[in-house]
Order: sequence, then C-alpha cells, then structure tokens
Amino acid sequence: MTPSIATSLSELPEYRQVLANLIARDLKVKYQSKSLGFAWSLLAPACMIGILYVIFSHRAFRIDMPDYWAFLIAGILPFQFMAEGIVSGASSIRQSAALIRKVYLPMEILVIAAVTVRAIEFVLQMLLAVALLAIVHHERFGGQFAQVPASLVSVLDGPVHFDAFKTLLVLPAAIVLSYLFVLGVAMPLAAWSVIYKDLDHIVGIAVRVLFYATPVFWALFLFEGAWWVRWVAVNPVADLIALYRGPMYWGAWPFNEAVGNGAAATWGVAVAFALGAFVFGYLLFDRSKRILAEVV
Repeated sequence: MTPSIATSLSELPEYRQVLANLIARDLKVKYQSKSLGFAWSLLAPACMIGILYVIFSHRAFRIDMPDYWAFLIAGILPFQFMAEGIVSGASSIRQSAALIRKVYLPMEILVIAAVTVRAIEFVLQMLLAVALLAIVHHERFGGQFAQVPASLVSVLDGPVHFDAFKTLLVLPAAIVLSYLFVLGVAMPLAAWSVIYKDLDHIVGIAVRVLFYATPVFWALFLFEGAWWVRWVAVNPVADLIALYRGPMYWGAWPFNEAVGNGAAATWGVAVAFALGAFVFGYLLFDRSKRILAEVV
C-alpha cells in the first residue's frame, strides 16, 4: 500500500459523520417522496421473489432442478447488489460535483456512501429471502443428499452432511467480501466517469453482458464436461455468488464447481478477488485524484 493511499484511509474516520449524512441523504432522496417510503426497498424484491416462486414452483417452465425458484433467488439478489452498487458508485462523484465545489471532503466518501446505500437495501432483501428459503425451501429440500447431482459430489468438501441453518451463518462474510469487491470496482470507474462522459453507458452494457456470463439463472453442473466451465472461475462475480448459493440453495457450505477442492478453495478465490479488487481499485482511484480536482 502506497503512502498516499495509507494517508487517504487514515483520513476517512474523520469524515464518518459526513458519510452517515450522505447515506441518510441518499436514502431520503430515494424513498421520501414515495407514499410507502423505505418499505419499497423490501416490497420490490418481495414481489420479485413471489413471482419467481409462483412461476417456477408450479413448473410453468420445466427446469430439471428442484425448487428452481430458490436457485434463482440465491443468484439474482447478490448479482443485483453488485451490479447496482457498481453502477451507482460509478456515477456518484459526477452527480455530487456541486457539493465537491462547495466544501472539501475525500471524494471516495461519495463512492462509499453510494455503495453502502445499496448494501443496506441488500441486507434487508437477504433477510427476507433467507426467511422464505428457510421456511419453504429447506424444510423439504435441505439435508437431502439425494437431491445433489452426482457431478457435484466431488467438489463438496467434508462429510456428506448438510445443515442449512448453520451454513447460513457464513452469509455476513459473503456480504462483506461482495461489498469490498463492489467498492474496488466502483472507485476507479467513479473517477474515470467524470473524465470520460460515455463511461456510464459502457458500464451499463458491461453489466448486462456480465449477467449472462455469470451462473445466475443457469448452473455449471448442467454443462458438465464443457471445456469452458473452468474459465468461469476467472469471473469474480461468479466466485462471489458461489458463497451465497451453497448455503441458500443447497444448504451446504459454499462450494465453487469451476474451482473445485471444496470450501477452502472457494473462500480463497473469493477473498483474493475481493481484496485484490479493493486494493487495486483504490490505487487507481488515488492516482486519479489530481485530475479529478481539476475537472470537477
């Protein structure tokens, strides 16, 4: 870590009250004018979860997977958080240009505030999803090893014993890693979007492409033997989603089919990508500060 980055990080605690005010401001702007207020942060995902449950639990679409709706929820919610966090974080500095001209504050505070707002919404959505999965999905699915495809047996770590409720305890760590990853990606994008005005459109297109390239609505074991399966491991979003899908859908400790070697390798890859993205992203952002000071 360079001295400049260390100095920037040491400066952030002095602005914790500013950060809290920015987060509160963003939440108020988003929900205050709506009649249901903050309840929309739960109502929208609740409707989505309900639709997925109704459609896929009644085999309107014949997917050869038990409780496919639960599989979708375990992938869609974390992907939405990472996608929306990156998009909102990337535009945070440009949208707050007037504030930056009036008062001095570390510009990364704006990115952190934007991503944290999405993280708060994500945590509330996860509480709702986990409650539904625990009541409806794991009651009849969790603990049933016969439900697990034979191709996954080799990548499951440890004895063949699933405990859905114990494995859910790893979700806070998965959320923290996802948060660090989103920050690491969003910070340099926030700086560059001030300089390159078309970057927002490029980020939006990239997020759409990433959705189809990530096992959100499809599973790797359905393509067993395909040459490209191992390459999914270089997709950090896929590696992070694996931390959620193991506990939320399978009722097992996290495992990553593309990585193999069980939970230890799954966590190792996810931690490496999350911390690597955060440190490298902060470094790129720090190097852009001088240009930002002139452009904003």
